Amino acid sequence: MTGGDVPGGDVTDDDVTLVAIVGGSASGKTRLAYAIADAIPGAYVIKEDDYYLDATLLDDFDPATFNFDEPASKEHDRLIADLKSLKAGHSVDIPQYDFATHSRHAETLHCEPAPVIIVEGLHAVASPELADLFDLIIYVSATRPVRFERRLKRDVAERGRTPESVRHQFDTIVEPMHTQHVEPQKPGADLIITNMGPPDFEGMARPVLERLRRQVSGR
Repeated sequence: MTGGDVPGGDVTDDDVTLVAIVGGSASGKTRLAYAIADAIPGAYVIKEDDYYLDATLLDDFDPATFNFDEPASKEHDRLIADLKSLKAGHSVDIPQYDFATHSRHAETLHCEPAPVIIVEGLHAVASPELADLFDLIIYVSATRPVRFERRLKRDVAERGRTPESVRHQFDTIVEPMHTQHVEPQKPGADLIITNMGPPDFEGMARPVLERLRRQVSGR
């Protein structure tokens, strides 16, 4: 059963451009991805987070101790297969993850090939198999203090967390995993976008859009 449709269709494999937006937690990668998609007719965003493993299928799952910040927490084999299908001109039905229950909805999201498909997430190019699929890789860079302050505000305001629990998780899991798994993706990026001050996502999207125009026109 599908829960909705994403724009696309009438696109051949040579016309599909895959863009990865990676960066640390609270670096601004999600909002940048949507700013880019909004500027390109027919483009859309796939969230790597929707490929988190379904907690109902995991033995002894405990959200308090489960490491959501390592690549093994996601079903990358399925993500790779879905991206290959889209690149080849075929539609796919991608999972939809529920953070409240840490499980997948019964409904999926039907996606058609499109001129530009953007994948955003912590580990979007964490393996060679993933990285090789993308035509353009963008790394969003922000320092540890900036990312922590943004995450603190977000998790307290939107997720009902206490400041103490946010800091403990950031210090013991988020930042160590950032160093081990997220930061190593930076050298492979085609563009590095710095997001340190008050966010201007339209401005940050401009160099990405210009790079995409050059790549598409050069085909």
